[in-house]
Amino acid sequence: MKPFEILQNYTDWNALIDHCDSIEKFTHLEREKAKRAFKLLRKEFGDSFLKNALKARHPIFEHLLNMAPWTRKWIIWFADAIKELKDQENYNCLLKRLRDAAKFPEALSVLEIAYALCRAGFAIYIDPPVDTSGRTKIPDLRARDPDNDEEFFVEVSIQRQSEVEKEAWHTFQRIRNVLWSSVPFIHYCGRVHKTLSERHLDQVLKKVKKALDAYKTHETFQEVIIEGILELGIASESDKEILQKWAVERGFKVGEFFGPSFDVDEVLRTKRKIRNEQRQLPANYPNIVVVRNSKLFMHAKEVKAIIGELEEEVYRHPHLLAAVVWGGYMGKAENTAVMKDQHAFITKSRANLLVDQYIILLNKFCEKRVFPATITKLYNAFGSC
Repeated sequence: MKPFEILQNYTDWNALIDHCDSIEKFTHLEREKAKRAFKLLRKEFGDSFLKNALKARHPIFEHLLNMAPWTRKWIIWFADAIKELKDQENYNCLLKRLRDAAKFPEALSVLEIAYALCRAGFAIYIDPPVDTSGRTKIPDLRARDPDNDEEFFVEVSIQRQSEVEKEAWHTFQRIRNVLWSSVPFIHYCGRVHKTLSERHLDQVLKKVKKALDAYKTHETFQEVIIEGILELGIASESDKEILQKWAVERGFKVGEFFGPSFDVDEVLRTKRKIRNEQRQLPANYPNIVVVRNSKLFMHAKEVKAIIGELEEEVYRHPHLLAAVVWGGYMGKAENTAVMKDQHAFITKSRANLLVDQYIILLNKFCEKRVFPATITKLYNAFGSC
């Protein structure tokens, strides 16, 4: 699927809708779903949203500018979630947050959890005010089981980058951005081996730019090898075979470029996040804290060991019904569920393009009793496809 030649087309709903007819490897039905998704988004977000969003660097453009088929599958999912939640209480408050570039990432996480709960049979109230001890708190969601009128509140939060990760990402991003912005239609691969100070990074960038200048002049394969710091291969389409051989010798694949590794205790950070977020919830109701932290699932520890550490934090808080730690990645996987006592580790494929991972930590010491049927619906919210 070819990208638009004119940037303004990405801010034109009609152009995006018409372009769905040229999505490669999509069936006629999938193309029609993509069209309907864009039409729904236009109706909900407004005709002028795309132009304003481009100026504001709204994160949704990560999915619009990239015209690979998987991004249109994501658009279909996004529209389906919005359609499902349209009739839920205070929906417009969530829509307002989704329109806001700065609030979109957090709002998207709320949307995903609300959608999962809604599909499991819960009625949803978004940003519900609740009085507790003379104070008004506003959790992200209130979920009600219509079969028994049981209610619980949900606080959704994203685990932000640690300082160590921010520094590593900064090093990687500055080098990657030079590659992205300097030469169109370039093939490259490699790895940044360590996080660099600003002065050292500037020095390394000069060598990368020098290699790019040589590439522009001669249109031949170039490499930047700085022992213990950077391995980078650059090639045009005509020299791609040379780059592939270079990559194989070093254990890379063309198109893959990795940043420096770093060591952070994600289990400890997740425990602290649960502790902080539970304070936002009313003490006189059962509650759920949802923490989005994909990096926890990359942890070297076995998942049952992670559950064993996290459960003790959940048990500290008598008004917590459960904590859910949620992550994921692009790809495919078998749907699985692993139990450890009353807790569950669930892996499921979504829209044939994403893999969601959930650790559900049920608090056996919660002082707020709930019906077993409600607990079953909660498991189904994250376990069903």
